[in-house]
Amino acid sequence: MSGAGLGARPWRGGAEPSESSPEPPSPSSSRPPPSDTSPSPSDEATPPPRGHAPGRGGATHGGGASACPAPPESSLACDRNLALFEEELATRPRVPALLRRIAPYSALSPDSDDGHAPRRVLGTLRGVAAPSLQTLLGLVLVLRLPWVVGAGGVLQASAIALLLGACTVLTAVSLSAVATNGLDPGGCPLGLLSGALGPEAGGAVGLCAFLSAAFAAAAAALGAAEILLVYVAPQAAVLPGRGRGRRLNNGRGYGAGLLGLLGLGAAAPPAARAAPLGPAGLALALLGLQAGALRAALPGGAPHGLCLPDQPGGHLQPCPTARPHGAGDNSTRGARPAVPGPSTRLLAQNLWPRPPEPGLGGDEDDDSSFGVLLGLSLPTASGVLWGCSRCGELRDAARSVPAGSLGAALATALGYLSAALLLGASVEGQLLRDKFGGSLRGTPVAGAASWPSPWVPLAGALLSAGGAGLQALLGGSRLLRGLARTRALPLPHALGRGRLWPLAATAAVAELGVLLGSLDLLAPVLSVFWLTSYLGLNLACAAQGLLPTPGWSPRCRLYHWGVSLAGAGLCLGLMLVTCWYCALLALGIGATAYKYLEYRGAQSEWGEGLRGLSLSAARFALLRLEDGRPPAPSWRPQLLVLLKLDEELRATQPQLLALAAQLQAGKGLTVVGSVIPGELPQDQPRARAAEQALRAGLAGAGARGFVQVLVAPGRGPGLAALVQGCGLGALRPNTVLMGWPHGWRRRHDPAAARRFVELLRVAGAGGRALLVAKGPLGAGAPGGTLDVWWVVGDGRLLTLLPLLLRQHPAWRGCRVRLFTVALLEDNSLRLRRLLEAVARRRGLPAQTHVVELHDSDVSAYTYERTLMMEQRSQMLRQMRQAQGGPAPSQAPSAGEEEEEVEEGGIPRRGPSPGNVRRMHAAERLNEAVGRRSGGARLVLLDLPPPPPPPGPPGPSTTTWSSWRC
Repeated sequence: MSGAGLGARPWRGGAEPSESSPEPPSPSSSRPPPSDTSPSPSDEATPPPRGHAPGRGGATHGGGASACPAPPESSLACDRNLALFEEELATRPRVPALLRRIAPYSALSPDSDDGHAPRRVLGTLRGVAAPSLQTLLGLVLVLRLPWVVGAGGVLQASAIALLLGACTVLTAVSLSAVATNGLDPGGCPLGLLSGALGPEAGGAVGLCAFLSAAFAAAAAALGAAEILLVYVAPQAAVLPGRGRGRRLNNGRGYGAGLLGLLGLGAAAPPAARAAPLGPAGLALALLGLQAGALRAALPGGAPHGLCLPDQPGGHLQPCPTARPHGAGDNSTRGARPAVPGPSTRLLAQNLWPRPPEPGLGGDEDDDSSFGVLLGLSLPTASGVLWGCSRCGELRDAARSVPAGSLGAALATALGYLSAALLLGASVEGQLLRDKFGGSLRGTPVAGAASWPSPWVPLAGALLSAGGAGLQALLGGSRLLRGLARTRALPLPHALGRGRLWPLAATAAVAELGVLLGSLDLLAPVLSVFWLTSYLGLNLACAAQGLLPTPGWSPRCRLYHWGVSLAGAGLCLGLMLVTCWYCALLALGIGATAYKYLEYRGAQSEWGEGLRGLSLSAARFALLRLEDGRPPAPSWRPQLLVLLKLDEELRATQPQLLALAAQLQAGKGLTVVGSVIPGELPQDQPRARAAEQALRAGLAGAGARGFVQVLVAPGRGPGLAALVQGCGLGALRPNTVLMGWPHGWRRRHDPAAARRFVELLRVAGAGGRALLVAKGPLGAGAPGGTLDVWWVVGDGRLLTLLPLLLRQHPAWRGCRVRLFTVALLEDNSLRLRRLLEAVARRRGLPAQTHVVELHDSDVSAYTYERTLMMEQRSQMLRQMRQAQGGPAPSQAPSAGEEEEEVEEGGIPRRGPSPGNVRRMHAAERLNEAVGRRSGGARLVLLDLPPPPPPPGPPGPSTTTWSSWRC
């Protein structure tokens, strides 16, 4: 077969990120994965064979994770076709059983306190778009947008809309990258963020998002209180005070009461809660405004019946005469209609900012700077994170979150921009700058421009406030529950259980925002905390893209680390413009939470705490890593490359250095090791020259790493010492990269094969992953295919290697194909669907193929080849025993011992059944790999276990010389 081959053996020991247990759950999940002992759909679809087939034994297998027992001379298809791996099937299950085990796994939602997983029934509209539109846009559109347009001008309002749109779209792209990263959502934003960005970044973003959610609930309550006290029932403002103080006191009192009502609504059962109120209120306000503008623009449409007073601050007066629409020359100033309808003349007049006229009902010290206007408008963009608030109930979070969050972000920006343009083109600037509608006698400015009634936008604003308040309280309680369940922050344990305690705590924090008493005072604080959570999300996604790891592989096509970095810069700039001292406070809270979570993680996981922080950075990092177990998504190979040098100190397999450079891509640990036979005092200069030659080879291959050369009496003991002793503390290679013995068949050198097998044993016993390369690695034109053959085990290393190789330009254009083996009892169609799901979860862009290996009779060639192999092994064993030399590297298997004696003490002629079965399995797999991957640039496949060391007879082992690429 053309191309190159790379055999892989997974790592062993406690640090193995195996998928025989499920993927790491989110911090909020506690349910174990479903057991594989229950029957699966594929078991029902493809029942196991019954009875005895001709020439086979009578064992029956059911497609679970159980290993095929050591069969007699006749065996089933799974025994015959996978006989190379039969010793490992007890600990490394076959791929179909593994996929059936991990595919249905899902984490619990924080609301699932009854132990049942959430039902994944929601689509994009209900699960993502509706929560993302549960914002304060409808409320701000009615209460503050006319004043923003009148005081800041249409240009500034349009610039604010564009900034809001850019901020929300860029942050939605980052959220889409997190949602498409392949991890199972935990049912809340904290589980999704912590699973993709790490507990520190996820916890810091979650804390800022919780505070902003609580303040959003307070803003909804204050906005509803303002509508009630200013427009619906002004006589209800009974709390004492003067001027602005009286308005603040009434806002505090009624805001607290309305916040309690929102809390009761949030505590109601989910079935009793109303439908999404925010989108309905927003649609009602926008439609009323657009209907009013359309009615005034149509021929015959009567303009508003009220005209501006002679002096600013007075009430609007009925227009004395009806004038045709579009008349631009008013005879008198006092007869100008307040809402003449859309016109370019009015739009040009309202284009630039103007100071408010005295006596329009606002505060005398009202600031109309761009930062203040921006702070009043930013709460409308607070719904990006709510797009993943119900991700545990989505049918497909990877598709729904990007579409819903991006669509909601664009809809929010377009709604704000369209409303600002309509108000600027339809309403006189003097009326727009009337902040509380005093000249309209208790009617909001947006209501005067709406049709059919001014109550339409008020009803929309109340619905928007109710929807945003409920969403904020529920989302904030979910975030707080997730933070409490992580046990990282010093929060009471009661907040991590149930729904009432987190909801009550969220309402209590929201009450602190209500104490400000005014939407104008609370809006900048709310805006800054939302922007802080967006900033943390964008920064974390940008850092993940700048420092790519195998655990970060989003499938969102719009994502790039530059997009997230631009979003982070925009969020930081908006924070400083809105309120710089509030921005510093919010950044301090977020940074403190991040460092505290980082410190608590170090203290609980590595036990060093302040002592480790007081030491140097290098020593602290080594001590931290000494006892730390790397999480499965962030594991990557740290290579020990074993090279053999010739007499001129040149590497016999230099392509291993190029492969190491392509795997590491300038990151991670790479150690190149070699052994020089000899004595240390005499051969020390030769060892130093070998180190220089290896450093030159590393530089020539474009890799950076360390070099270690040992001088030992023998090559085998030296390599064993190098594998065991290389590294310092936790900074040790976890993967051994070596080459297949070159030309050992032609040289008839059994010692080469023996040293190779002994080295494999040493590496496996030391808990190292094994990469054995064969062929011209990386040769050929760019493109082609990179084939992965996943036969047994969790396949973590096999699916990780293509991700690492594709980061290098030499392999970037290769298409990845993922193969697995299906036997007679497997459902091939369902197995392929499960294989595609696992590939998506691990971020592997691969074409999946299921190769069916049906049973076939053993050929005469296989029988003769096995017989020759056994005769050769027996001859070598007898020669060594006669010479008194060391025992052969491969102990006689149980099948070979059974070969000598048959029933009744009669010697058996012919090869043992076990060896015939293994030879047959090797030929079948070689034939399948050669047929499917003959033209691939690189083939990655599982290797069977090495032969056991000499000793008492044990289970039969695989003959390594029978495996060919």
